[in-house]
Amino acid sequence: MPSQTPQFDKALDEYFKSIRLDRSGGLKKVCRFSSKEFYIRPEDIEFYRKHYVPLPTLEPEERRRLRCATSNSYTLFKRTSSYTRKKIISVYPESSPFKVYEHQIWYSDKWNPMDFGRSYDPERSFFDQWDDLQRAVPHPSLISDPTNVQSDYTNVSKNLKNCYFTFDQNKGEDLYYHQCCNEDRNCIECWALDYSDTCYESKIGDHLFKCFWCEESKQTTESYFLWDCRNSSHCFMSSNLRNKKYYFRNQYIGKEEYEKRIKEINFGSWKELEELKKEFLTLKHDAPRRELNNSNAISSFGDFIRNSKNIYFGLWVWDSENVAYSEGVEDSRDSYDILGGTGNELCYFLANVWAEDNYDCVFSYHIDNCEAVEYSAYCRNCVNCFGCFGLDNKSYCIFNIQYSPKEYWARLDEIKTRMFFAGEYGEFFPPAMLPFPYRSTQVAYYYGFEDYENAKKYGYDTSSVEALSEKVEGEVLDAKDLPDDIRDVKDDILKKVIYDVKNKKHFRYIKQELAFYRMHGIPLPREHPASRMSRWRKELGLIVRYHRRKCARCGKMMETVYGPDSPEKNVWCESCYLKEIG
Repeated sequence: MPSQTPQFDKALDEYFKSIRLDRSGGLKKVCRFSSKEFYIRPEDIEFYRKHYVPLPTLEPEERRRLRCATSNSYTLFKRTSSYTRKKIISVYPESSPFKVYEHQIWYSDKWNPMDFGRSYDPERSFFDQWDDLQRAVPHPSLISDPTNVQSDYTNVSKNLKNCYFTFDQNKGEDLYYHQCCNEDRNCIECWALDYSDTCYESKIGDHLFKCFWCEESKQTTESYFLWDCRNSSHCFMSSNLRNKKYYFRNQYIGKEEYEKRIKEINFGSWKELEELKKEFLTLKHDAPRRELNNSNAISSFGDFIRNSKNIYFGLWVWDSENVAYSEGVEDSRDSYDILGGTGNELCYFLANVWAEDNYDCVFSYHIDNCEAVEYSAYCRNCVNCFGCFGLDNKSYCIFNIQYSPKEYWARLDEIKTRMFFAGEYGEFFPPAMLPFPYRSTQVAYYYGFEDYENAKKYGYDTSSVEALSEKVEGEVLDAKDLPDDIRDVKDDILKKVIYDVKNKKHFRYIKQELAFYRMHGIPLPREHPASRMSRWRKELGLIVRYHRRKCARCGKMMETVYGPDSPEKNVWCESCYLKEIG
């Protein structure tokens, strides 16, 4: 089949012919931001050649920074709707230069993004024209799918019911302060938890029921303070259990004794709970753990890789194959530099978070179920679109203008060729043109990119932002003056404003939250919800360092995410871990 963009393809062919590779077929480059040297592997070059994109000019960590700075999942603001002029909740602050519509309006047929179309001007930079377009077309206040019901204070979410402050969530009901999860019910303050019910402060697990303060555990029920447990139930303060019941501090004590000891613990006391959390931290540091947090990761390099093959420099990659330099990806194939999403195939440099089923798309963000879409944002169900914003179910569009297929390809060939020779094609949107302030994006909530001076130098907007906070109306109570025991909390606590002294923020409890604490005997949290949620994310980070160290079991050298100074001293190689623990 003849090329639809012959001029551009010819330019790229000549570009790749001119590249001088080393003996291995790779190439060293210097990052145009950090000035660090990085290596482009032979298989990387083959990917770029196959997809007709120039070699990257940024090192992998700076590309990750750029993707993550494109998405604001967690920071909410109050601002005025550009459509109704009402006060609304939004991921865009009032100071944002963009028009913002309520997401209910934005997803409706009450406006037409094609009304903002404009012709490409060959005398101007593509990115400058893109910036004009994104300032003209309204943005959605939240990425909240129309399938959500009574879940206004949520973002990057779909199929939710009765949820509050829930982010990056697909399917769920009665969730509060919940994030990065899938198909959960009746949970509070959980992170990376799937198919679970009635859990609290649990993270990185699946199929949990009535589990409280449990981490990296699966198929487990009615337990407290577990680390790395499987198929267990009625266990307390234990680690590395497999198919166990009635374990108390890693010792089997039987049903009767277990129930007796559990009754003696007052989980509803803040002071007692703090001591239990300290004990749990020590338990986690002492427990055997594998060198990398991977399982069934074939020919792969990275962390938290599950059931995948040929993954390189991946973080949180599940059920995927031939994916590199990506994070938060599931069921994806042959894609590079992807942030989030399910079902990506033949894609490059996308920042999508919860999007699904994109094919052959490049240099875009928040696009969903699209094919052959380039340099676009907030587009859904589109095919063959370039430089578009906010479109739904469109084809052959450039800058939100409809063309015939013949005219589309002719114009596209001209635009991409001009962009290539101008040094634009192959680069993601510049930091100065990203939709959100740097401190409100993903990079602000995960450890690793707090170097604000460097970020500012690279062009990011690092100005301070004031996120949504509770109005100080009514009686204010210092968190330190809250009752120690949940049994002593009166109903009027819902009318009071709580002052988080540590983080200097005000907040309130909601009635559903209080009911959950009372039902399960959990003391009132003392920190602002945003600070509590941020703490989970900070523990993991976006930058993963790998270290050489000896297996604590057999002594062989291994590569691990746990450095020599990390508190986790009992790090085992994969073979020892699987042999002894399974």
